Amino acid sequence: MRTWQDIFAEKIADVHLKEPWMLQEDDTLQVHVLEPGWKEFVQRRALGRFRCSQCFQEWSSAKVHILFHMCRGLGQGTVRMRTFRQACRRCPDPRLEEAEFNQETVERLLHNLVLKILQYFYHLPVQPSDLLEVVVDAPVAGPHNSTRCEGCQLGICSKSRPAPASDAWKPLMAKAHHTPKHQGRRPHVTPTHHPSPSNCNFPWKCCCCIIILLLCVLAVLLFILLYFTKK
Repeated sequence: MRTWQDIFAEKIADVHLKEPWMLQEDDTLQVHVLEPGWKEFVQRRALGRFRCSQCFQEWSSAKVHILFHMCRGLGQGTVRMRTFRQACRRCPDPRLEEAEFNQETVERLLHNLVLKILQYFYHLPVQPSDLLEVVVDAPVAGPHNSTRCEGCQLGICSKSRPAPASDAWKPLMAKAHHTPKHQGRRPHVTPTHHPSPSNCNFPWKCCCCIIILLLCVLAVLLFILLYFTKK
């Protein structure tokens, strides 16, 4: 928690707020259960790492949610924070384990938190595009186990949009950047059908019929003319 507090203090100093702000951990926070004057921010789908305290199995999850409650008053600001835990799927009676985050993820999470503080309490306009996406820095695969997720049990996961990446219950891998299989390819475009001259809808048959009819009429008139001329 000390690392979170130090980075939070640096980011508060960067925006030159007059009053001090404190970051505290509080495992009793509930979503949408707020004291008067408090505001809420839920950072969803952060990448976290877990280790079972019983079998020592390690796994990563891209569906870790962090809940922040914040308030400004009496010359200072306070933020309470709760990270929702997960349990090992291998152990029959597992404990809920705390998530660990790399520094880049913590930096981005607290950047978004400070923007929300500026928006809620200092009336600075903040656009959704101003918030940083929490970078997933390890490949993940496999379904999210909602029965072993504290956020799911408390209804947090179900309130969020589907995550682009699911969870992986496997040993952690070193940080790597993987290029998606489809990256760099041209987007698929459905070909547009352009009719060839032979397939055009020009009424050739109708024109031929009209020409033949005119020739017949002309022949009849010519026959009549010749017939009366001989007489």
